[in-house]
Amino acid sequence: MPEWTLVAEGEPYETALTTLDWRSPLDDSPFTLTGPNELHAVDEGRLDFARYRALLPVDEPFITLGGGMTPLVPGKLAGRAVWFKLDSLLPTGSFKDRGAAVVVNHLTRLGVRKVIVDSSGNAAAAMAGYAAAADMACVVYAPDDASPGKLVQARAYGAEVIPVAGTRDDVATAAHSAAESGPSAYYSSHNWSPIFAEGVKTWALEVFEQLGERPPAAAFVPAGGGSAFIGGWRGFAAIGSLPRLVAVQPAACAPMVRAFDTGAERAEAVQPQPTLAEGAKIGSPVRDRQMLAAIRTSGGWATAVPEEELVAALRELWSQGIYAEPTAALGAAAFRMAVTEGRPLPDGEIVVLITGSGLKATETIANLLAELL
Repeated sequence: MPEWTLVAEGEPYETALTTLDWRSPLDDSPFTLTGPNELHAVDEGRLDFARYRALLPVDEPFITLGGGMTPLVPGKLAGRAVWFKLDSLLPTGSFKDRGAAVVVNHLTRLGVRKVIVDSSGNAAAAMAGYAAAADMACVVYAPDDASPGKLVQARAYGAEVIPVAGTRDDVATAAHSAAESGPSAYYSSHNWSPIFAEGVKTWALEVFEQLGERPPAAAFVPAGGGSAFIGGWRGFAAIGSLPRLVAVQPAACAPMVRAFDTGAERAEAVQPQPTLAEGAKIGSPVRDRQMLAAIRTSGGWATAVPEEELVAALRELWSQGIYAEPTAALGAAAFRMAVTEGRPLPDGEIVVLITGSGLKATETIANLLAELL
């Protein structure tokens, strides 16, 4: 396997990929990952994530549960043609399968037998599912008000789920404490792990192939912790041509939008307010610097979506047979807003990443439908 290096975002510090440190021991800053990121060839015999294993920090055998090459289907939003990338159809129901598969395979190679994660749902399900496939124990720390269906899924895979009262940051703190209390488990947050984001870049590589080996003009991507957004940035960078990347957050929790609009170098923490897009309720994203770099280097922008616009986007997606959960509709809502507000859009094909299945949020959607009818 080619050489990969973990580089701290804060004080200068580098270490090998084989480390069990999940953040810099010097200043607790997150790691970024450096390694091969130029797409020269794919494994034509594979349609799962392993198709791109030359660009991933994994060896064979590679547990994928068959995930990969999700459909790219045509549709419309606000009367304009778009492409929907349906990562809602991955094995555990969200784009986070991509990162979880790579992380679990990496940890298996290191001999880790128990993993601790913090998640409001989709990452919990994905990490629990791939951990089960690898015969690895998984403990999930989750907000006590998270959608029950997602946590049921994690439990079904055999994970231990521990509810935590308070904010999303309180949940992460509880997971950190558990991981640091002893060497028996490894903390592998999708928000902290650069290996997770590296796995997620496969959605962009697939889009490139599905569009006939050309990038879209723009991609609208939900952005909470940032793994989908940063992954897309890394994936399109691998083909040497960045589309305009649009980071989309709910107006109820939009630290990246504020940072981009003010030209800040870092995102200032915000207090999340109630929103249907619970997967993006991260008031202090760890990878804010990377997200801002992705927006700015791609010529993109950041958009905050009000709740009523999110509901309108959900209804338009559902009317076309795209059953998305609320968080997954953020990109669609931002594109609709851009069209209706007359924002200039680049010429060419537009991709909207649909990050999670509506089956993840049955109770929430049922309640929403009851209000709409």
